[in-house]
Amino acid sequence: MLMKKSIIALAVAGALTAPIAAQADATLYGSLRLNLSNYDSTGLDFTDNASRIGIKGSTELFSGAKAIFQWEQFVSTETGALGYQKTQGNGGRLASIGITGDFGTVNAGRQWSPFAIWTVFPTDILVNSDNSGNTGYQPGLHRLSNTVAYISPAMNGLQVAAVLIANNNDKAATSSAAIATQADVDAGNAATVGQVFNKTTTASDDSEDLDAYNLAVKYSVDGLTLAASTIGLEPSGQSVNSVAASYTTGGLYVAARYQDDETAGAGNEDSYELAAKYTMDKTTVAANFIDNDNVADDAYSLEVSQKLGKAATAFVGYYDKGADDSLAVGYRVDF
Repeated sequence: MLMKKSIIALAVAGALTAPIAAQADATLYGSLRLNLSNYDSTGLDFTDNASRIGIKGSTELFSGAKAIFQWEQFVSTETGALGYQKTQGNGGRLASIGITGDFGTVNAGRQWSPFAIWTVFPTDILVNSDNSGNTGYQPGLHRLSNTVAYISPAMNGLQVAAVLIANNNDKAATSSAAIATQADVDAGNAATVGQVFNKTTTASDDSEDLDAYNLAVKYSVDGLTLAASTIGLEPSGQSVNSVAASYTTGGLYVAARYQDDETAGAGNEDSYELAAKYTMDKTTVAANFIDNDNVADDAYSLEVSQKLGKAATAFVGYYDKGADDSLAVGYRVDF
């Protein structure tokens, strides 16, 4: 199966870059996801649930290190076209190239931020991406464009990461809709580090060489993981700071995160999240709780998912966001 996917990926990439792709280990991957949701506010809705498709791989360098690459797009199961239906055709997720070796990983382009991987994903545990509710996505800093990122190798459980963003354009911009979960990371569907953003509404200042940065640190030992991240935005001087902790023992996983977001408008927006899941054979029960300063009501979710095969999952869940709640069932197939 892996050989078949590699051949397909090479055929797709070969249309434009045959000489290069023919020498690279490329894999076609993706995830098709459908939801049937019943919302209090809108009623029954049969929608795409953040499906995506991509190509990723590596090729050996003469030095012994590896060149790496990844391209990933939303794909709509509602239209059959590239682009995420709920963001009006916004299809871009990842597009990066880099080098990895004993020294760590250097990656450039549009990629996941260390902020997301280390301090957002730990509490983003629900299969239903449409109702994840994770406040880490609200600043729009989960995937970043125009970046150069470095992530160190693990040194006795300690890793550090740094991302620099420079796009010669200080205008406000929009963030793409989130939607990667811890399951994506566990399955290897996410990039090693980060993707780009422009979130603040600030006056243009072309004198700034650096538009933003993300510094992060993570420490893991005996099932416990602690992480912290800070993002600085220029020229506004605004920042988004976050910390996360998670612990795994047997089939139990628990996590918590805190975020201080200065980009949310007047004053700082503080948010707290708790998440837990328990896996018994092929069945997982997951729940989360969110307290967000910017939202009048707290939010919580309860979800049960069932593995139907190595790459197929069905779920049912209840999601309460105060003013609106929903019941959803869904089906997901990864490849």
